[in-house]
Amino acid sequence: MSPASTTRNSRIALAAVSLVLGPLLMSVGDLMHPAETMDPAAQASILMTQASRWYAAHLLLLIGLLVFIPGTLALARLVEEYRPTAGYAARILLLIGMGAFYAVVAGEMLIGRYVSDGADLPAATALLKAFQSGGVLGVLAPALAAFFGGIAVSVIALIRIGGALRWPAVALGLGALLILGEIITSEVRLSQIGNVVMLVASAAFAWQVIRPRGGERAFGD
Repeated sequence: MSPASTTRNSRIALAAVSLVLGPLLMSVGDLMHPAETMDPAAQASILMTQASRWYAAHLLLLIGLLVFIPGTLALARLVEEYRPTAGYAARILLLIGMGAFYAVVAGEMLIGRYVSDGADLPAATALLKAFQSGGVLGVLAPALAAFFGGIAVSVIALIRIGGALRWPAVALGLGALLILGEIITSEVRLSQIGNVVMLVASAAFAWQVIRPRGGERAFGD
């Protein structure tokens, strides 16, 4: 096997593993997630009794997001094989959005650790108020929106391509909408379902990445 073929096969394997393992870790982390609310005082009260669980959930979410980087690039490349402009736009938007998600999840992980280390209720409430303020989440909001924009671009392009890519694209869009609903409403069950739906979609895309597609350009060429 030539070095080029070995490199290509390694890239395909990494992309496929990322597309499954990243969303799997995020799904497990979100299923562990305690109840959530935008009321800092109420959220702090929940954290006082479930700080370790909160920290562990966000740790898994963060690791899952990091593991998902090659899968995100693979998804954009899959779109780009058929729709070059859409694929390029999706890659840029998804990377911007994931950067914002890293910041949000890391911040929430920090809050969990802060309470686990002995912070009292007033201190936890004050930290949550600062984190949820316009100076923090307000700044991150446009970048978070870029992620969902990247998903929308990918979903629309893949649905138009059709064939075996259509139903995973619909599932990906549904999962993203459920996660967006959780961000807006703080109803954790929405993102729990959404992450599982996105896991199913990502696993289907992993198969599309690794399987031979006769008469079409192979992934990674």
